[in-house]
Amino acid sequence: MKYALMLPIMLAIASCSNTTKTNAIDSARSLAQTDSTDYSDSTAPAEWPRVVLKTTAGNLTLALNPEQKLHTQNFLKLVKSKFYNGQLFHRVIKDFMVQSGDPKSINASPTAMIGDGGPNYTVPSEIKPNLYHFKGALSAARQSEDVNPMKNSSGSQFFIVTGTLLDELHLKQSLEAQAFENFKKEPANQETFLKGQALSQAGNMAALQELEQDVQKRLQPIIDKMYASLPVQVKQRYANWGGAPSLDNNYTVFGKLVSGYNVLSSIENEPTGSADRPKKDVKIIEAFIQE
Repeated sequence: MKYALMLPIMLAIASCSNTTKTNAIDSARSLAQTDSTDYSDSTAPAEWPRVVLKTTAGNLTLALNPEQKLHTQNFLKLVKSKFYNGQLFHRVIKDFMVQSGDPKSINASPTAMIGDGGPNYTVPSEIKPNLYHFKGALSAARQSEDVNPMKNSSGSQFFIVTGTLLDELHLKQSLEAQAFENFKKEPANQETFLKGQALSQAGNMAALQELEQDVQKRLQPIIDKMYASLPVQVKQRYANWGGAPSLDNNYTVFGKLVSGYNVLSSIENEPTGSADRPKKDVKIIEAFIQE
C-alpha cells in the first residue's frame, strides 16, 4: 500500500473550490500586508543536525529536531548510508507539500508506479501537539489509519510542507477533519454514523445530505474550541507564513527547512502528471550531513 500523504477526508462536507482557496490566500495576504512582524519559521537551534539535499533543482538544507529522537536518528542513518541518493521527489502537490523517500523511484521509468517503497520497517509515531505543519516543516509520510491505527511513520518517506496562507475562516475550515475525528470517537455519536450508513445503502441522498448538514452544525462548537485553544502566534504564523494545519496531530514533524526556500518553490511549481508525479524528474543527487 502506498505511503502517500493522506489528505483529510470527511463525509463530503465543507469541500473547498479553487475559487474559495484563492480567496483564502488573498484574504490572508491582505492581513499579512498590514503586519510588519516577521512570522517566518526558517531558523533552528545550532545544535540541530543539518542535512543537505543536493537536488537537480538546487540545494535544500534541513535541520532535524533531536527531541524527535526516533525519526531524527533514522533519517541520519539513512543519509549516512546514501539511501536517498538518486531518489525522486515522486509526489508534488502545489500549495501543500513535496514528497520523496521511495527507493523504487531511483531510475524509475516515466510510467512506473512508485510511492510504496521503503526499507521494510516503520518508525513509531512521535506526533506532538506543539509541533505544527508550518511552511517548510519536515514531516514523515505514513499509511492511512485503516491499516495503521497507531499512525506510525514510513521508514524512509518524508515530505516538506509548502502549504498556503490561511486567515481565521480558512484556518477553522482546516480544523474540520480533526474535529470530525474527535466527533467520531464519541460513543454517543455512533448512532449517527449507523444512520448515515443505512441512508447511503438505501440511496436516500436527500436524507443523507440533511444528516451531513446536521453533523456539520454539531461540529462547529468543536471547531471553535479547537481554534480558541491555538496559541496566538500559531494563528499569526499560519496567516502570515503559511502551512498545512490539516496535518497537525496526524503526522510526525521532525525538522524544518532552513535554507533553499526558492528551491522548494521551484519543485512545488513543477507541472505534474499521474499520481502527482512531476513530469520532469526532480532528483536528490546526494544527501549528506552538513559538518
